[in-house]
Amino acid sequence: MRGRRFFAASMLGLMALWVGLAPGPALAEPTPAPIVDPADDPWLSEQGPAVPKPVDQPREQVVAAWREAPEVAYARAAALRRVRLELGLEDLVAPAHVILDGATDEDRDIFTGFALDLAPETPSIGFAHARALVESGDVGGATRAFGATLASVVMNLRSQLWLVENVTVVLLIVVLGAALGFIALSAIQVFPHASHDLGDLLGGRRLPAFARTAALAALVLVPLVLGEGVVGLALALFVVAYAYAKAHHRNVLLMAAALLVIGLHPLAEVASIATTLLDRDPVAASVMAVVAGVEDEADVERLEAVSDEDAAAAHALAYRARRYGLEERSLGILDAIGAREPTDGHVLAAKGNIAMRRGQTDAAIDYYERAANLVDSATLLFDLSQAYAKAFRMEEYEATLVRAQRRDAERVAALSSLDDADLVADLRYPVGLLQDRFVKRTMAHDPQFDLAALLAPGRLGETWANTAGGFALAALFCLLFAHRYDHSTRCDRCGHRICTRCEETVWSEDICEDCHHLFQYPGATDPALRMARLQALSRREVRIDRILLAGALLIPGVAGLAARRPDYAMVGMLLFGWIAAWLVWPTGLFEEPLLMGQAAILCLAIPGSLALLGYAGVVLASLVARKNR
Repeated sequence: MRGRRFFAASMLGLMALWVGLAPGPALAEPTPAPIVDPADDPWLSEQGPAVPKPVDQPREQVVAAWREAPEVAYARAAALRRVRLELGLEDLVAPAHVILDGATDEDRDIFTGFALDLAPETPSIGFAHARALVESGDVGGATRAFGATLASVVMNLRSQLWLVENVTVVLLIVVLGAALGFIALSAIQVFPHASHDLGDLLGGRRLPAFARTAALAALVLVPLVLGEGVVGLALALFVVAYAYAKAHHRNVLLMAAALLVIGLHPLAEVASIATTLLDRDPVAASVMAVVAGVEDEADVERLEAVSDEDAAAAHALAYRARRYGLEERSLGILDAIGAREPTDGHVLAAKGNIAMRRGQTDAAIDYYERAANLVDSATLLFDLSQAYAKAFRMEEYEATLVRAQRRDAERVAALSSLDDADLVADLRYPVGLLQDRFVKRTMAHDPQFDLAALLAPGRLGETWANTAGGFALAALFCLLFAHRYDHSTRCDRCGHRICTRCEETVWSEDICEDCHHLFQYPGATDPALRMARLQALSRREVRIDRILLAGALLIPGVAGLAARRPDYAMVGMLLFGWIAAWLVWPTGLFEEPLLMGQAAILCLAIPGSLALLGYAGVVLASLVARKNR
């Protein structure tokens, strides 16, 4: 055991000796520290190390201004007004209504004024301000506010679309209703005579009255049974009315037929396009959502997908980038637009504002001057004057500011009231791009629903030429054959039917034989019988006058036809149709509460009131004409 321990210890000693005698690695000499010039050390320089430029972060400027402002209406309105003017934003409708809802009865006109500063072209806000001024006793200011509200309906793109939608649809209803109503009323007026004459043709005097009426009604309903729809029925009634009408009445019937063709085809197509304009153009709908500040991710993605070839979408994205404070992204989009459209004045003006905000005054002036030759804008001239002032070119500054004031003094005053020498304001979104787009869509004649297929599903409604040709052939047929058969009429005095086939003697088509003798030969009749007859006719006349007066007030066109003035009847039916549409839809067939609000009542009440006065005048003139007949 001791020998083994000795042997292990000897081996360990030899290994240690071998390791100690082996050559080891050479030791490296210490490297001297580099010599650094203090001037090259950014931490030792006066300005310190360079700070990397932060990446632009989305920050909705309107929301930020609202949250950062004190929670009072005046401060928030002032903050949002500056953002709206500086960024060239459209009306801030939602914040304006929030401020409007916080108004009290005592100072309502002040709050509506704040709201109007945020949404000056929104009719609902303008109307609310006008009403508040009326309540406060400022009649002059209210009158001006009402005028500005009506002007905003014409100037605001969304108001224009609302107006076009409602006017075209209501006009379509009025035109079709008046044309169909006049043709039907004219046919009803002569229906007893036409049925009597048809009975004479079919079975002579032996055919009873109800059978005559049923026979004519069956003939009138034939086009409807054959699948020609309401217009086919109107054509059959037109034949009946035209065959028995006088020359003046026939002219008005032709006008009614022309209105029916116009309403059924071109006007229906325009109404279809106007009511589905945004639905058929999702890009335009997304653009309008961005401009209104209510876009979602789908809208942005849709615009980004088409921005390379669609100028309206590209401008909307640049507009949105400015609203979110993404200056670099806005500049990139503007450069892309400028590469495609070098003469786009809005692009040049926007790039000038970016240069101005970066302190590049000379470059900004160059952009502004080029843009001023392409865009007529008071805001652009104001920006140019600010750049001239920054460059100490005072004569040019004053001259340019005067030009801006001549162009739009109110806009320049609003910008100057911000009292900021460094302020430059972006131009608003170029709505002309959307207007041109909508006009092209309208001219393309691509209706989404076919009204002719509903009212005239047969061949008569396939094209406007078929419809017009059907009425033209019917009128020609009546002119050729209507006078070859004696028409029965009714006596104006007693209502007796006058028919050459039923009467032995016919004096005229307006008065029967008995009335002719009664009035033309008074001495040839018994005085007592004559007096009784005259009293009966007088009571009949009073009764008929009352019935016609009630009918004239309740049924449009009755007064004109009773006075034998079909032109009065046609005009009265058109006016009555507009009045009825106004009473049924006082705020419009398509309502826009936030945009129009009660201003819609004002817009529709003006033509409705004029139509009411015109209808009253037509009815009165018809009654006077009947009395003088």
